[in-house]
Formats: sequence, C-alpha cells, structure tokens
Amino acid sequence: MSELKELVITEEDYREYLKQRLRLTDPCMAEEVERVGFPFLFASGSELLRSYILNETVFLSSLPDKLRLPDRGYAWYMFSQSVREIHVDENRIVVKYELQDDYKLPFRRFYL
Repeated sequence: MSELKELVITEEDYREYLKQRLRLTDPCMAEEVERVGFPFLFASGSELLRSYILNETVFLSSLPDKLRLPDRGYAWYMFSQSVREIHVDENRIVVKYELQDDYKLPFRRFYL
C-alpha cells in the first residue's frame, strides 16, 4: 500500500477540460456546460467526469500490465477500490485515494 493521495477538481478546471474535450465553439453549448453542477455529475455517474478523474490521477499508470484493459468501466471499478474519501460540493470535488498492491478482479462475465 502507498500513501494517501488527494485530487482536487475545481469547477473552473473541469469546465475548461469539457470545453476542450467537447471542442465547444458554439456559445450556446458553452452556456449549457456552465449550468451543470458537480453533485449532479457525480451522482449521475458522468463518463466525462470519471475520465477526467482517471486522467488526473496516477492510477492507470500504476496498474500492472495484466490488469490494463481499454474498458473505462473496468478501470473505474479498479480505481474505486483505492478511494478512501470523496467530498463533493457545487464548486469542487476532493477525492482521496490510496494505490493498492492488489486489486479484486470483477466478476468474469462483466469485464473478462
């Protein structure tokens, strides 16, 4: 096991990521991004938010080669085992996680 790490996602950083990722040039679409809050994104299981979290942590690079699969759902399942605390409010998300030496594999029928 390793030390506890902390990822802080601010509203401004995430909105900038969305604008780049979605290549938003239309002001109307950019306005829609401005109205989405972290509690909603987190509770709804937003794929873009999960991708952002996985990209901002060192989690994916810490997995052994045999556990690296392209499926983001599989990666999220593995990462969820490392999470120790999550704090979500309207302006930021704080994720505290600890990389593991060993991870439980999911049920075979879902991912393997």
